Amino acid sequence: MENIVSKVECNNQIIQVKLLNVEKNPLFVGNIFKEISKNDVNIDMISQVMLEDEMRIDFTCDIKDQHLLNKALEDIKEKHPRIMIYQNRKVAKIMVEGKGMKNAVGVASNLFDIFGRNQVPIYQVTTSDISISYVIDKEYMDLIVLEIKKDYEL
Repeated sequence: MENIVSKVECNNQIIQVKLLNVEKNPLFVGNIFKEISKNDVNIDMISQVMLEDEMRIDFTCDIKDQHLLNKALEDIKEKHPRIMIYQNRKVAKIMVEGKGMKNAVGVASNLFDIFGRNQVPIYQVTTSDISISYVIDKEYMDLIVLEIKKDYEL
C-alpha cells in the first residue's frame, strides 16, 4: 500500500449540518445554497441522499462561521418551513489523500475496515479521485488518524 495514501489531515473545528425534508427540486436546492452563500458561509463537504419523497442534504463548514450559518439557516427555515435542520458541533473531519488512490483498488474498503475495527461511527463521506473525507465524532479523531497513518506507514 506504499504511496497510495500520502496524507491524512484532520479538523475538529467544523459544524455538520443536516437538512431533512428537502424538496426534490434542483431550483429548491439551489435556493438553499444561495441563502447560505448570501450569508458568507464557506461550505466544505456536501452530500445528498435521495429518499422516496424528499431528499436529505448534509454539509460541513468551519465553526468560526457559526453566527453566519445561524442567520442563513433562519432565512432557509423562514422560506421553507418544512425543512428540518440539525447541527452537530461535536464532529471532526478526516481527509485521506494520495495520488495513488486514483488507480488503486480497495482503498475505501481498507479505510472502512479501519473505522470498523476501531468502532468509529461515520456520519458523512465524500470522495474524489484522490481523496476520501469522513465526518466522525471528535472524540475519535486522534485515534483514527493514528490508525490510518499506522496502516499506510505515514
